[in-house]
Amino acid sequence: MSPIKHIAISLLVLAAVLLTFEFTNLDLWVQSLFYNSQTQSWVLDTSHPILHFMLYDGPKKLLVIFEVSLLIAAVFLHKRALIKSYQQGILIVLIALPLGPSLVSSLKSTTNVSCPYALIQYGGDLPYIGVFEHYPSDQQPDKRQRCFPAGHASGGFALLALVYLMKTLRRKRQILMLAITAGALMGGYKMAVGHHFLSHTLVSMILCWFVVNLVALLVLPWPDKHRHAVDDFLPEAACAKPE
Repeated sequence: MSPIKHIAISLLVLAAVLLTFEFTNLDLWVQSLFYNSQTQSWVLDTSHPILHFMLYDGPKKLLVIFEVSLLIAAVFLHKRALIKSYQQGILIVLIALPLGPSLVSSLKSTTNVSCPYALIQYGGDLPYIGVFEHYPSDQQPDKRQRCFPAGHASGGFALLALVYLMKTLRRKRQILMLAITAGALMGGYKMAVGHHFLSHTLVSMILCWFVVNLVALLVLPWPDKHRHAVDDFLPEAACAKPE
């Protein structure tokens, strides 16, 4: 995979996603599937202890434990042959894993987009506005809203960095699916409790993939970047090394 190529694709996809959700009611349509207007309740309740632990507290703790463990291994076992062989990949993961969610968190502080549960459509008192819109003067929120992009889902999507830790195409694909599944489950939970729209989750995924490839671009030596760029355009069989 070429980091430069994937950075460009990420930016294009991000623009497409933002425009799609900005000029359609797709977010509202999807979110309404998780809301019962008769009972004025969401499909899932944040007070459910098991679900909250499995899809919120648990994944956050596991991510912290994983990164701390990887950091300890990189520092104290750096002379081991196994660690040396994965040195570049480990560095990419250690940087990108916290950086992706950090970028998402910083954007949340500036976008001023409300959560679904705060909107009039779902029992709240704020109007639905797009990312590039402003609240009407007579319906300004009391405090700055912090719901776009999706912060919790970004923790799962940050695992996309593990793709650069894998050596084979098969493993890369498996990790890709694992990271997307983790992010989708974490993001889906927050949608089901009324905390995020679909666009919030998708944008978080794209931003995390952008960050992963930006870090890889800075970490990988130029020959590796060039080799990966060539591999992107060659059939898998042509890239295989002779036995």
